[in-house]
Amino acid sequence: MEIDGPIRVAVVEPSPEGNYELHIRFADDFRDLELAQQGLAFRAYLSELYQAVQKPELDERTRQGMLLVQQVCEQLAGPVEQGDIPLSETLVVEIQRAPGVNLTDLLS
Repeated sequence: MEIDGPIRVAVVEPSPEGNYELHIRFADDFRDLELAQQGLAFRAYLSELYQAVQKPELDERTRQGMLLVQQVCEQLAGPVEQGDIPLSETLVVEIQRAPGVNLTDLLS
């Protein structure tokens, strides 16, 4: 399931330590909004994620990928609303590898 929103997420294959990197960049149309509108759009995206994760027909792997994105976005919401994140930069988030979970599959 894809939810069109203000961010684009890419997964970098595991490092020798086994951790993944999420590369998060903000969509051009989101970056073009005024700061107040960015905050509203980001909160609306979080709301869509909350609703989508609750759908019973969602397969578990997709749900887990969406929950991961949701958790990252929850942490980004405040800084995005305050204008504390350079939206033209790519954010890199390191995720510890969980046994039996292929992050690339979850987010593709």
